[in-house]
Amino acid sequence: MPAEAVMSLRRPVAIAAAVGAVGLLVCGLFGHIVMGILLVVGLGLGLFNTRLLQRSVVKVISSENPSRTAIGRSSLPRLLLITGLAVALGIFLKPDGFGVFLGLAVFQVIILGTTALPVMKERRQ
Repeated sequence: MPAEAVMSLRRPVAIAAAVGAVGLLVCGLFGHIVMGILLVVGLGLGLFNTRLLQRSVVKVISSENPSRTAIGRSSLPRLLLITGLAVALGIFLKPDGFGVFLGLAVFQVIILGTTALPVMKERRQ
């Protein structure tokens, strides 16, 4: 059960879609539709990051000599890409660019909640 909860992205995607729709609506009502769009972009970047992380971990684990160093090396380009995109959007679309960072942060909370909570429940039993 815990491995399936960790590997599946269905629930985080559904929650992120709902949060994105509500965030877009709320931002639109306050006259910051661009911030709402960038919130959704941030949620998408978080999902993209998680999917790339899964792929890199599977690739490293399936190699003959898996190591923490290999996972770290595969993470650097991914994190630089995500961070570069977020910072560029944040700088060039001030003040609404904050939505990208908000979306990334919210997605991290979503992914943590949907992966850690089932594992913690399983360990208690």
